[in-house]
Amino acid sequence: MTLFRGLILGPALMLAAVPAGAQEDLRVEGDWTHSASGMTFPERLGNALRTRIHAYDAEQLDVSAGYSLRRGGELGFVTLYVYPATPDQDCAASFAEIERNVTQGNADVKLVAEDRWPSPSGRTPDVGYHARFTMKGVLDGREQPLTSESYLFCPAGGTWLVAARGSWSRAAKLESAFAELLHGLDWPLELDEAEESTGKN
Repeated sequence: MTLFRGLILGPALMLAAVPAGAQEDLRVEGDWTHSASGMTFPERLGNALRTRIHAYDAEQLDVSAGYSLRRGGELGFVTLYVYPATPDQDCAASFAEIERNVTQGNADVKLVAEDRWPSPSGRTPDVGYHARFTMKGVLDGREQPLTSESYLFCPAGGTWLVAARGSWSRAAKLESAFAELLHGLDWPLELDEAEESTGKN
C-alpha cells in the first residue's frame, strides 16, 4: 500500500504493498463498525456522506472510510484510516514519512503549516500530528489548486494507528469542516487515549 500518495490514500503506512487480491471495497449499507477496534463509521455525519469502506487485508484489520464533505456549496474529500501499528512504532517518524510521500507524490507541493492536534475526539490536546499542504491536483474531475491536510495519532497501547487525509479546492476553506468531521465521530477509548507517561506520542 502507499503512504498518502496523491489524493488516493492507503493506510498501514509503515507496511509493504498489500496484494490487490487482499483488498476490497466492502458493500455496506448504514453505519459500519470495524469489529477489531470497535470504531463505527456512520453513513452520514452532518454534511459529510460516507462514500466508501475499503479493507486492505483479508482480515479487515486495516481499513479506511471515505467521505464527501459539503459546506456552503464547496466540496471536499476526507479519508479516515484505522490500522494496526507495527512493533516499536515511532509516531513522529511515521508522520515524517507521510509528509515525504505527500511531497513526492504531488505537483507544486508546499508545506504551509505543521503543528500538534488533539486526539481524534478532540478530548486530549497536542497529542496528534498534523500538517497542511498546498498543491496542484485533480479534484471533482478537474485539475486545480488544492489544500490538503494530513493527520496521524498513535493511541496508547501501541496496537492501532489513526490517520486522516482531507483535500479540497484552495478557495474552499474547509479546514474547520475537516476538524469537525474528525472530532464528531464516536471514537472508542482504544483509539483515542493518549500515552499517560508523556501526554504525547
